[in-house]
Amino acid sequence: MVRAAVAALRPATRSGVWERPLGPLEPSARFLVVAALLLMGLGLVMVYSASITGASELLGDGSVYLRRQTVWALIGVTALVLAMRVDLARIEALAKPALIISIVLLAVVVLPFVGHEVNGARRWLRAGPFSFQPSELAKLALIAWLARHLTRRARHLDDWRTGTLPAIVPIAITAFLILVEPDFGTALFVGAVGVAMLLVGGVPLSRLALLAAMSTPVLAWQVVERWDTFVTRFQAVGGGALDTRAAYQVHQGLIALGSGGLTGRGLGAGRQKLFFLPEARTDFILPVVGEELGFIGTAAVVVLFGLIVACGLRIALGAARRDRFGFLLTFGLVFWVGLQAAGNVAVVTASVPTKGIALPFISLGGSSLVVLCTAVGLVYAVARRVDARAAADARAPLSARGLGTQAVVS
Repeated sequence: MVRAAVAALRPATRSGVWERPLGPLEPSARFLVVAALLLMGLGLVMVYSASITGASELLGDGSVYLRRQTVWALIGVTALVLAMRVDLARIEALAKPALIISIVLLAVVVLPFVGHEVNGARRWLRAGPFSFQPSELAKLALIAWLARHLTRRARHLDDWRTGTLPAIVPIAITAFLILVEPDFGTALFVGAVGVAMLLVGGVPLSRLALLAAMSTPVLAWQVVERWDTFVTRFQAVGGGALDTRAAYQVHQGLIALGSGGLTGRGLGAGRQKLFFLPEARTDFILPVVGEELGFIGTAAVVVLFGLIVACGLRIALGAARRDRFGFLLTFGLVFWVGLQAAGNVAVVTASVPTKGIALPFISLGGSSLVVLCTAVGLVYAVARRVDARAAADARAPLSARGLGTQAVVS
């Protein structure tokens, strides 16, 4: 069953897979962009609502976080528009330099007196009031580079030296550097996205099983190193006892979600954000949405993320026949957004152990927002390029059709 599912997602090979075109992809891309912008707009409102009291008490300015997030949102929208119009050949060419730069930044950020430390972790580079998280850039760069490599080496992925190993090494280096910040959750997330792309891109399952076996000692080391943290966070699953900070945070989040009812207390009228719910403006912003906008507001957020994933997968499947790089790039980006959103929802509903996972487009965080907007723009660019190729094929003589399909996998 696993092989059949993977085969259904893998792009066309010599014989072609998607014989029935899915129609124009730009309409789906427009829906995706609109859904992302709606989530971003809601995020600005909820960041202000969740942070106004704390910012007023601690910083003397209730709108400080709103102003910062608005600046990042404007930069993000600009990045989105530029990415929508970018030539994907340029993205493919820049993927390797971008990956190298992101790895260098990940190495630099953990150095003392360079990286900005928060709660014992160095994950940020800071310039004045603004900070940048290199791991966000690393996600985008790694996905773009994997799409490039899996496209150019499509016929050699069963070869260790030229196909498999060059794909695995950047994933391992990126995940390891994030791990030493330390950020175990993001490192695991990067590994999951990378493995998913390798699987869909055509790397044999046997090689991926060997990769999993090779990573087992690192995972075991992390479990032993952070045993107490793992135990307390697992105890918080399901809203466990309140004798740990993790359980307390989850419990307060569940109170917020439950007290909102169907329509919520009203925008700005939430109570749990008043110094009861930790990280209300970042990782646990969804409970604030649930308390103030109710089940309807929370469901709307989930539906918008579902729309992003559905439209993104349609674009990926539509690209599979004519644009292998576009297919893999879109799949990686959509898998990233969907997995991160699902992970955040799972954490705040006490379905999985607590982990700092931001809710895409909504949680406070500038570098994350800009990179996510860039990702959305790139998905739109893929849809635009595939539609252009489809139109060119429709105008071409019958004898010339299908050449583009062969070219993508050569």
